[in-house]
Amino acid sequence: MGRRSNGSVVFASETCALDLIEASYVREVYPGEIVVVDETGVQSYSLVFHPEPKQCIFEHIYFSLPNSVVFGKSVYESRRLFGEILATENPVDCDVVIAVPDSGVVAALGYAAKAGVPFQQGLIRSHYVGRTFIEPSQKIRDFGVKLKLSPVRAVLEGKRVVVVDDSIVRGTTSSKIVRLLKEAGAKEVHMRIACPPIIGSCYYGVDTPSPDELISNRMSVDEIKEFIGCDSLAFLPMDSLKKLLGDDSSNFCYACFTGNYPVEPNELKVKKKVVDAGLNGSVQANPNQKEVKIVGV
Repeated sequence: MGRRSNGSVVFASETCALDLIEASYVREVYPGEIVVVDETGVQSYSLVFHPEPKQCIFEHIYFSLPNSVVFGKSVYESRRLFGEILATENPVDCDVVIAVPDSGVVAALGYAAKAGVPFQQGLIRSHYVGRTFIEPSQKIRDFGVKLKLSPVRAVLEGKRVVVVDDSIVRGTTSSKIVRLLKEAGAKEVHMRIACPPIIGSCYYGVDTPSPDELISNRMSVDEIKEFIGCDSLAFLPMDSLKKLLGDDSSNFCYACFTGNYPVEPNELKVKKKVVDAGLNGSVQANPNQKEVKIVGV
């Protein structure tokens, strides 16, 4: 909730939107709360009392813009500190630190500053390609990575490179990135991931793949390293993440990292197997192959 200079009350999903209309941030709208604004002023009604709120930690890892304040914390500062933790707990000899743009940039800046290694733009992102991880076909996702990210040979050639990304979902995009970097002349590629391994799907509205598609649910860190083809791989330790959040750590949901859901999913999920139709964008369901899962029953 924010307020403009003329007294009008406004609402937005992120504080960065308030900045655009020159509104000042007032406070968060709480879980289970209805805020009513009318000619008499602002009234608050609490429909359900939540003694233990469970806020989505991925707002600070990926979803929100860095210039927002979410759950009372600066997203930029959170991501910068994620990078510092990776540099402190998982250091490696390197010549340059780069990011997978755009969501890995602030964590990479934190890593580079802590490690005392220069940060460079080793990957240039095209802003005309959508999110690749939700595309239905693997060939489409692979081609999307090539369209979206272009390596800078002058930054990479002959260098030991640390590349920082916000997360690894299926792992296929990461493997393509490692290959792009090595084809551009990188001598070594060390991946640092600014969140813990994702082992569980989100059933609260986030479009994540099913658990059997999540690479960290199927492989160890060493196995993922081999699959991706990087020289080393490290994730943000869960204990360090909670320590960073301090007294607020119990207020966040970590189900995608732990498999422990604050509200147990209890629904029938039917997922059709798809036939990869190549790069023309058409994907057809195979009527003879269906996978039915009962989740949380």
